Amino acid sequence: MKGRTVNFYVDPESLPEVLRAMDEDVIPRFREVPHFVGVVVLQSQRGSRIEIAGISLWDGDLEDSEEIAAEFRREVHRLAGTGAARTAYEVIRLELRGDTTEITG
Repeated sequence: MKGRTVNFYVDPESLPEVLRAMDEDVIPRFREVPHFVGVVVLQSQRGSRIEIAGISLWDGDLEDSEEIAAEFRREVHRLAGTGAARTAYEVIRLELRGDTTEITG
């Protein structure tokens, strides 16, 4: 299993538009990629800005999803005026409790 993180900072007024791009474009497109397992999006207040960390999980190669991820990073730059760092990982441990109900904050 593989994981990809995307981290970036955003001003509070830009956050709704960035989340809309995730919810309406990125995540639905990820769902169409055969190896997509799921996504976690985290938020942390950092002074006057918000740090966002997105973690997508894949049970195969990341190659099929690279263009979608790259488009999202470009959209973050357009909406928030900031770059998004991307890192790929090999998942070595993952544990989820039995119920996988979507949790939103």
